[in-house]
Amino acid sequence: MEFKDVLYKRQSIRKFTDQEVKAEDLEQILDAARVAPSGDNRQNWHFVVVRGSELKEKIRQAIEDRNEAIAALVEPKDPERAARFRKFAKHFAYFFVDAPVLIVTFTNIDQPSGAREYRIAGIGQEEIDKLYLRSPGLQSIGAAVENMTLRAVDLGYGSCWLTGSNYAAEQIAEVLKEAGFEKEGYFIANMLALGVPQPDPKSPPKKTFEEIVTYL
Repeated sequence: MEFKDVLYKRQSIRKFTDQEVKAEDLEQILDAARVAPSGDNRQNWHFVVVRGSELKEKIRQAIEDRNEAIAALVEPKDPERAARFRKFAKHFAYFFVDAPVLIVTFTNIDQPSGAREYRIAGIGQEEIDKLYLRSPGLQSIGAAVENMTLRAVDLGYGSCWLTGSNYAAEQIAEVLKEAGFEKEGYFIANMLALGVPQPDPKSPPKKTFEEIVTYL
């Protein structure tokens, strides 16, 4: 597939067929993440591949339980907001259970360039915090996950990059810990649902070129 076609065909897929993701294809998709650019070449990522339906269901349940716990606290103060939060999870947080593969991305806290020098120079914490606002480590994670989404399209698959369930990240990490995975100092950044898309997937429109570009 031409690279331009890969770029324009990529979209968030939330409905998948039952077709499995071939092991060799999955390896190529993950390897695309491996070669992504990262700040100071730190390669601050680790990917956990979940294929079993039982484990995916446990992750889904962890998200649902956390969603309900938050909604229950919100409800007395803003019932409409609580209802919207429950509805959001129902429509956008649980569909990954039906994806053949779920990839959970872990990362660590990446000290931005200049932070060490700021401390030595005696520059205040407020200015140091501004360096972290740019999140160089998470920018690196974004590059890795984008590589996976594009390689997936190139191989005939679709994916959905999930960050909406990050409010349950600690609970998801606990499920994975019980399943045998734990990496000290790392935390969940996002998840990626992966599989063969059902026919004719729909996507919302993108902003126009003029809306996002300024020439000086």
